[in-house]
Amino acid sequence: MSSKPRGYAQFVEIRQPPERVFEAFASAREVMRWYATEAVVEPRRGGRFYVKLANGRSRDATVDVWEPGRRLRLIYMPDPALPASTTGPIVEDILFDVKPGLTVLRVLGNGVPGERAWDPHFLALRRGWAFWLHSLKRVLEGAPPAGAAT
Repeated sequence: MSSKPRGYAQFVEIRQPPERVFEAFASAREVMRWYATEAVVEPRRGGRFYVKLANGRSRDATVDVWEPGRRLRLIYMPDPALPASTTGPIVEDILFDVKPGLTVLRVLGNGVPGERAWDPHFLALRRGWAFWLHSLKRVLEGAPPAGAAT
């Protein structure tokens, strides 16, 4: 199997201005509403963005770009729970684009190693971001949580 790094992309449209959508990434309290059971957010370039997920896994990144309402780039630290990698860091760009009456939020990830041992992590990131983005949409638009009685 090729060791060429691979990427992923997810997006969601949210009926909120980009500044409000960005706020959902800017504090640990906000992040824990839609993404993680624990979080540490240092809202600045060079800061830390750490989350512990519901499944017990954690993700620990350095903030490379912090442009409120526009862009966030996270560079993930090596995780000893994952297979070793020689391809470099995993990077996620989170972009906040404006359309009339809503924000298009895009997550573009790259740098996931192409080796078979990384397949479960790669699939978890793709599926995870689809779930997390729709969770964020529900939180910001005021819809009931997934699975709630209607």
